[in-house]
Amino acid sequence: MSSKYEVNQEIKAGVMASMPIIGEINDVKLRDKVLDAWALTLEENEFKRMEEIPGLPVLGEYCNQPKHITAVTKMVLGMVDCMNEALEEPLELDRDLLLACAICHDLGNPYEYNIRKRKIWKEHPSKEGYPCLRHTFYGAHIALTVGLPEAVAHACACHSPEGQFVERSLGTTILYHVDDAFWKILRSAYEIS
Repeated sequence: MSSKYEVNQEIKAGVMASMPIIGEINDVKLRDKVLDAWALTLEENEFKRMEEIPGLPVLGEYCNQPKHITAVTKMVLGMVDCMNEALEEPLELDRDLLLACAICHDLGNPYEYNIRKRKIWKEHPSKEGYPCLRHTFYGAHIALTVGLPEAVAHACACHSPEGQFVERSLGTTILYHVDDAFWKILRSAYEIS
């Protein structure tokens, strides 16, 4: 599912500057769609740069969005590399697709942490919900809108607890555990309850 959309080229360039790990995606079309997805979600949610996205309460002061995504992406790749060294037969994963999934897993965060929308949702939670949608659903929407593979939409939708209601793909299973571990390690390191 791909619909017409326009991408702000300045925001797109900023995404690449904020997350140079995107350059590790060898498939040029896939890399460009990853950049489009981030530029679109930022612009639709009134952000110009990834660093402007507020972090999770409390934890946000320790790590911004691009640093989180880059760390999780490197951890996912490291996990796969370690598993492949240990196993007699390597895991069958497309590295470019795995990179795209990890880099895009939080595509919906600009929506869930949109300051203006959060104010509306908080004022009327019984009418709007709070938030109206979790970042997982909005991220899947953005991924499909720009024409990213369904595997990327699946990673967006299922890397959080919402994924317990479906059978996660191998790549998304790894992503789910790595993303969860990232936040648990951060909480432990900074003694945050």
